[in-house]
Amino acid sequence: MKIQIKNINIGVEQNQEVAIKKYIKEIGIEKESIQKITYLKKSIDSRNRKDIKLIYNIEINLNKKIDISKFKNITQSSEEILVKRKSKNLDGKIAVIGTGPAGLFAALRLCELGYKPIVFERGTMVEERDKDIENFYKLGILNEDSNIQFGEGGAGTYSDGKLTTRVRSQYMDYVFETFVKFGAQEEILYHYKPHIGTDVLKIVVQNMRNQIIEMGGEFKFNSKITDFKIFSNKIKSIEINGKEWLEFNYILLGIGHSARDTYKKLYERGVFMENKDFAVGVRIEHPREDIDKMQFGEFAGHPHLGSATYNYTYNNTAEKRGVFSFCMCPGGEIVNASSIEGHSLVNGMSYSTRDGKFSNSAVVVAVKKEDFGNDVFDGMNFQEKIERKAFEIKKGHGALYQNLFDFMKNKKTKEKIESSYKMELCSTNFNDFFPEVIKNNMQLAFKEWSRNKYFISERANLIGPETRTSAPIRITRNEKGKSLNVENLFPIGEGAGYAGGIVSAAIDGIKIVDNNFAIEE
Repeated sequence: MKIQIKNINIGVEQNQEVAIKKYIKEIGIEKESIQKITYLKKSIDSRNRKDIKLIYNIEINLNKKIDISKFKNITQSSEEILVKRKSKNLDGKIAVIGTGPAGLFAALRLCELGYKPIVFERGTMVEERDKDIENFYKLGILNEDSNIQFGEGGAGTYSDGKLTTRVRSQYMDYVFETFVKFGAQEEILYHYKPHIGTDVLKIVVQNMRNQIIEMGGEFKFNSKITDFKIFSNKIKSIEINGKEWLEFNYILLGIGHSARDTYKKLYERGVFMENKDFAVGVRIEHPREDIDKMQFGEFAGHPHLGSATYNYTYNNTAEKRGVFSFCMCPGGEIVNASSIEGHSLVNGMSYSTRDGKFSNSAVVVAVKKEDFGNDVFDGMNFQEKIERKAFEIKKGHGALYQNLFDFMKNKKTKEKIESSYKMELCSTNFNDFFPEVIKNNMQLAFKEWSRNKYFISERANLIGPETRTSAPIRITRNEKGKSLNVENLFPIGEGAGYAGGIVSAAIDGIKIVDNNFAIEE
């Protein structure tokens, strides 16, 4: 028999495992009847900074049945079973384009169904990608196909490996269990804000690649898709690196949100797509100790709590526009996320330990069609204009910065700042840099949040710009995931405009495979 106990409150300074076992004993469950205890969820209640609690939901395997009506907060477990599926046995060759989470999980799912997909990646394997990124940081030499955006694992590999998502799906457990199977920490199965970390995610990605190969899949790195031959509403073949044409019967397109050249070629070949809203802003960086104190008070730095996270939102009701923190990286780094020469932009990442000196997050303003235009590429052009402007001000690769208080006072920062950012920083006034709609809404949000002395602080700095929060384009598809006008093309993941992070992109890749290449057993 399996039972679940919810909302077990344990003080932060207690021995957590001992306290949980004591709680189980106190409510009347005999130690001898317990076979296994599994953590289902772990969260932090820090509303009272002087009495922080860790909240647990657990599942217990019992070796005998008990009358749960006698117990509080106990229910019998009900197992959610993933629908079993088998291959449709479709004839023909399948190409998966892109090795981000959508592409990798789609390829793995295809292999599990018995297919043998060929996976194309414009960038390099993780091992080589590391070297290219380090080269860029140290020498300023940008490889446009192997960088923070492109290469094995996609953009998410060099982020925080955050697995938080608003998506609810039958595939959630499958995705998390797959990550653990290939090397991720078991705690992601129950932590309320699960993350893997860039260092561990690289290992997971390599292990997934090796498994796909072992199951019959094939990988082709340094293989950019440069053109498509489309006849009678079908892609007949794809061009690799402007040289070689290969024929395929089905194309799963997981290109990522920065593949601007691929978007343009698809549009040129008649594939239906539309522009969509996104968000633009900066990274805000604080000393990690300030954020830990803000969230945990005197318990800041306690080993049971780790580095603190936060989430800020502001709603401009007059404009019906949001300003929000995004992709928060506790104990992390700000990185240069350029993928095009002559452009400059930033992103955030952190390692599994999240023990760096600084914590950072994007603070971004929602950008809508009325801000940039109705043509398909107007949103993308809006992003590019900001990225080029940053590069021109810096006169090269690097990033722009401004102290938060100076931004709020509309004056340029004179002093140099200490930062996690590894390349050169150039002082600017973001009030002059950004379009009015972004600058004005950032000012309103910071004013609203200024009640918090740790968050709105002279120790906080803005580093930017952050432009690629999500895809500016959606490659339109039907309810099963097929392109509206190319019947063997299946756009998947964040680059297709149907996901917003690692987990939702992975789920999207699996779901589209099951919708089109599998049937229920």
